[in-house]
Amino acid sequence: MSSCLSNTSNAGNTNHHQSHVNTQQNFSSFLMPTLRAPVNKRSLSKDSAEYRLRRERNNVAVRKSRDKARRRIMLTQQRAGQLQEENQRLQSRIGQLTQELDSLKHILSQRHLQGAEGGAAGEAGI
Repeated sequence: MSSCLSNTSNAGNTNHHQSHVNTQQNFSSFLMPTLRAPVNKRSLSKDSAEYRLRRERNNVAVRKSRDKARRRIMLTQQRAGQLQEENQRLQSRIGQLTQELDSLKHILSQRHLQGAEGGAAGEAGI
């Protein structure tokens, strides 16, 4: 097993060191975003057809993006409303089942008490 601290061979250490340097560079590029060279944009006259075309395309893209966001918000609100209704139904069902459970527990305890009284009366009659 090779360790970073072992000093077995000079050539091996060089390769091992280089692999650490490469790993550090890869990790650094993961953490730090790469900076792009500035794009040379030629200035367009606001009166040019190309400028108007680009603006129109951008306006269409912005409208499309905003419409999509509105639809997503609307669907999320609808889903939230559905979930709230379902939650209310489930809470109501929990209440019904809790009442039923309490009733059954009461009936069972009454039968248990009656059985205990009947058993005590039967033993006294012997």
